[in-house]
Amino acid sequence: MKKILITGASGFLGSSIVGELIKNGYKVSALKRSKSDLWRCADFIHNVNWIDCDNLSDVESEIINYEPNILIHSAWGGVKSYDRENWIEQEKNLSFFVYLLEVSKRAGIKKIVALGSQAEYGTYKGVVDEFCPCNPNSAYGTIKLCAYTILKSFALENEIDWYWIRLFSIFGPGEDKNWLIPSVIENLLGKKEMKLTGCDQKYDYLYLKDFTSGIMSLINCSKSKSGVYNLSSGTSISIKEILIYLESRLSPDKKLLEIGALPYRSNQIMHMEGNSELFFRSFNFSPIYKISVGLEETLNYYLMQKKNDKKK
Repeated sequence: MKKILITGASGFLGSSIVGELIKNGYKVSALKRSKSDLWRCADFIHNVNWIDCDNLSDVESEIINYEPNILIHSAWGGVKSYDRENWIEQEKNLSFFVYLLEVSKRAGIKKIVALGSQAEYGTYKGVVDEFCPCNPNSAYGTIKLCAYTILKSFALENEIDWYWIRLFSIFGPGEDKNWLIPSVIENLLGKKEMKLTGCDQKYDYLYLKDFTSGIMSLINCSKSKSGVYNLSSGTSISIKEILIYLESRLSPDKKLLEIGALPYRSNQIMHMEGNSELFFRSFNFSPIYKISVGLEETLNYYLMQKKNDKKK
């Protein structure tokens, strides 16, 4: 049985990966802070070997004794919008990542999967693949790119298989409420008006279940080439179309979304779409969820939450 070591297990993406790993019979150890909120992990919290990593000097021996085969690095501090230009906050991610790599080497890990970001490409228009030059224009994107470079050099030097997965927009149940889709749903459920830009941006949205299936395809693949891979839906949709759909479902009789009330940011990307054909071919994977299905399942999740809150 393969043993997985994962970071970021309490987060939106990491918790989804862990849940699927458990379902597929993997043994999972997860690094977390002692104060981490594990509400996303309720369904499998007792099936994971949790390792508190507040003091890294106490963690190394536990990881080495666990003898993991694979490291999945999904943790990243400073992902909220107000922290993405905080260079000090973003730089902290590098020292933790380097620590993980060194411990992975000593633990005998032979495969590392780490989550990157489309922000590494910087400002661009249209469809981007892995051969497009990276010109990040944010602290977040720049430090992600630094982490990619470190992983590549370290893994090659130590003969470790490595996979840097550049993600685009992912949505689904359990996403942080500060992000667009859950914040819009929350405002609509509360019958609150919400000021927005013109929302003509076309973004590439991948449903959470497809993201998780893609990562599992990578984990289960025994023969694949190390490298950087985009993981996206491979299509784009205007944000306005998503918002109109949500409003029609939750507030059909009253317009609450004030589309066009706010100006666009100065460096606003208007078309952001990933070409993920390399990932699809390499790991025999293809997304199966239409965005309408993903949105409906996401809506049902929040409606059920609201119903349960009323019962309390």
